[in-house]
Formats: sequence, structure tokens, C-alpha cells
Amino acid sequence: MPKLYIDEFVGITNRLETLPLAFAIRQAYGHEIILDWHELDSFSVDDTRRGKVRLLARLGAMRIRNCDETIFASLKDKKIILRSLNGPADRLDPIYMEVASRIHLNHTLASAIRAMFAPVQNRPVVGVHIRHGDYVITDESVYKITDAEWPAVPVWWYEKAMASIAAKQKDVCFFLSCTGDPAAYTTLHRNFDILTLDTTSPYTYKGPDHESRVNPVADLFALACCPVILATPISGYSHWAANVLGSPSTCIVPLPGATPNHPMKGLVKLYGSRLPRWRSAGREGSDDPFASGQDYLPHSDKVGKKGSDTVKISDDLEGVDLTGSANTDWL
Repeated sequence: MPKLYIDEFVGITNRLETLPLAFAIRQAYGHEIILDWHELDSFSVDDTRRGKVRLLARLGAMRIRNCDETIFASLKDKKIILRSLNGPADRLDPIYMEVASRIHLNHTLASAIRAMFAPVQNRPVVGVHIRHGDYVITDESVYKITDAEWPAVPVWWYEKAMASIAAKQKDVCFFLSCTGDPAAYTTLHRNFDILTLDTTSPYTYKGPDHESRVNPVADLFALACCPVILATPISGYSHWAANVLGSPSTCIVPLPGATPNHPMKGLVKLYGSRLPRWRSAGREGSDDPFASGQDYLPHSDKVGKKGSDTVKISDDLEGVDLTGSANTDWL
């Protein structure tokens, strides 16, 4: 049986995005899938095994970073080290969500998530995902997508969006998922009813840009329990929480050109879609007038290029259902 290895070449959710291609290769050619991931003490993946990508595994291996149909057709009997987050759509789209269903959080972490949400089971819950660290802010006064490959969202945008939600839904509480320490966001804790997980992360191997006080796997699954998420555009972590794990989540995102005085918001609903579509939605908008800080044209209801998946919404979130509570039934 030929072997297919996936090592820790990127963060956890980007590695999850390699799994559909791995299983498509397995389906076509019978490969054994071997995962060299620290986080497998927090979750498991059916029909894979844990292993190490040492020198012997690397010798003679075909390294795949971008897989098209021509490369896919050449993989029979090949030993593979897989580092591609994408592949032929006609092979990946039909199995994407089925592969996601093979991922299982361990019982201890699932119990911790249920215990956190239990006291608010009858209240609306909105998830908040703040991705900083390796995502950067180049200008605190405006949300930009053109000045960095991985643009972070300024904290003021989350605060403004949370205030709009709280004004409309008085009994709402927010689940905060973030890089670093959630306690560091003192303004959010002071002004809103905030939930955070108390499951300390044992993972420091990715360095300070990726470190979190909370176990990132548990944080991801908890975020996926939220029916509405204030998301970080482009981030695979927001994508897997909203569009892959659990039930469908509605994402509210900042629009390019958003400022504290005009914290423009968009709506994205892409449940069941793969990461490239989510990232396209987050990167579109650079050709629009508001990308440099200007306002929307009154007739515009889309963000970015024609056919964008990001839809402009009003400041008061008209039409957005904010009444849903956390769903932990799928854990």
C-alpha cells in the first residue's frame, strides 16, 4: 500500500484542508494516510493513522504543493508528502463534507465546550474570531486587504460590530476565540458578556505568531457551535468553524475601507464550500471605491468583483438572525 504523509507545514485548519485531497488520492489509488500532527491528542481522523515524517519517509517521496488533474493522474503507487490545500474540484467538491465528518473531537474537550455553553443554552450566542499573530494590521485607522498577504481585522471593528448586535439583541452573549490570550481583550470583556474556554493549549511548536492560551482545536470546535460568527476574512480557521464543522454559521465580516466611524459590514454564507472560495470572498473588494476608504455606492449590494460571495449589510444588521443559541449536539 503506497503511503501519503501530511506534516505540520502550516497551521491546523490549513492542514485539515489537505484532507479532502488526501482522501481523493486514497479513493483513486489506495494510499495509506499518515498524519504527523501534534494536535492528534485533541482530535482524531477516521481511516488515518498517526506517524512521523522522518528521513526514511522523505526519501523518494513526491512532494505535492499544488495539485491539478495532470499531477493527480500521476500519483498511482507514489509515496507522497502532501502540502496542497487545493486540487481538482470535480474530485474534491463531492467528498469535502464527508471527509469533514471523519474528524472527531476528543470527549474531554467536547465536554468542556458543552459545560461552557450550558449556562447560556437559552440565550443568543455570537462567535467572535480575532486572528492576529501571523495576520497583521498595517493601518489601525482602516481595514485594508491590499497592504498585507494576511490582513488582520482591527479590534475596534469587532467592538463596533458587537455593540450593534448587543443593541439589537439585548440578551446576547459572545464566545471569543482568538490567537494569544483572550483575557488581553479587556475592552471587550468590560463592555460585553464574553465566554471563553478554559482549556489550556499544550502546543507551542509553531512559535509565538501562532500561540494561543486556549487549546486551538477546542476553540475551533466551540466557535463552530455558534450560529453567527464575527469572522476574520481569508482565515482558514474562521472558514472551518463557519462553513465546515457543525451546523451552518452566518459570517459577518468587515468590508475593505471600514473605519471606526463607518465600520462597514458584509455577510458571507458558504457552508459546504471549500477554502479557496472563502479566501476569494475575503480578498475581493480591492478594485472597489471603498477599498481606499470611500463609501459604498448606494446601488451596490455586492462586495468586490462581479459575483462576489460577500453581500453588504446595513449598520443595524437588518435581516440578520441573531436569535440563535449555541448548538453542541454535533460534538
